[in-house]
Amino acid sequence: MNRQQIKLLAITAMTIDHIALVFVPSSSILYYVMRLIGRLTAPLMVFMLAEGYRYTRSRSQYLLRLVIFALISQPFYFRLAFGRAPECILEYCTHWNVMLTLAVALLSLMLLESKISAMPRLILVGVCISLGQFGDWSYMIPVWAIIFYVFRDDRKKRTMIFMLASLVMIHILMLSNAESAWTLSYQYGTLLALLPIRLYNGKRGSGQQNAASKWLYYIYYPLHMALLTMQH
Repeated sequence: MNRQQIKLLAITAMTIDHIALVFVPSSSILYYVMRLIGRLTAPLMVFMLAEGYRYTRSRSQYLLRLVIFALISQPFYFRLAFGRAPECILEYCTHWNVMLTLAVALLSLMLLESKISAMPRLILVGVCISLGQFGDWSYMIPVWAIIFYVFRDDRKKRTMIFMLASLVMIHILMLSNAESAWTLSYQYGTLLALLPIRLYNGKRGSGQQNAASKWLYYIYYPLHMALLTMQH
């Protein structure tokens, strides 16, 4: 699978997930299956971010795009995630959409590779990771990004560390406070992302695909949430 195919898989899984969130009863098997499929999205997006970090011409522009689309997407995300408008500005600013969490992940990678001396650099990376708690998927996303980037040349080690880190973080962040672990057990579907990641061939896709889809994935995120919240 090339980058374009993995990105398409990610937004397809995201759409399935959000359709379930809006239209499907949470007690149904269909809801569970659709949310399970939706778990593919975040790790695949992070994997593509780690790949994009290696190849982008301007990391600062990449970061700026993520922040801009996080701001654009936030009103639609909040409505989709919570089914209402925020009660106060603090609530609005501490429950950010995944674009901002991805921006935090990208900034973590930039700090990790910076020329700052070792100890201050690690402290800054840790602070940056902790900022992920204010966004969708919390600090899982910056941790995944570091795993995918640092172990990019060692598939076996990358897979094992990703699995271990994911299992621990899912339990701590999502299952430990759940009334029933079963109702949220679809979160383990994040591990399914290892299959398309394993099939990744390192290629971008055709030139025409890249030209046509440069902005597609950014625009699609707020657009599909706007459409879903209008219908709900």
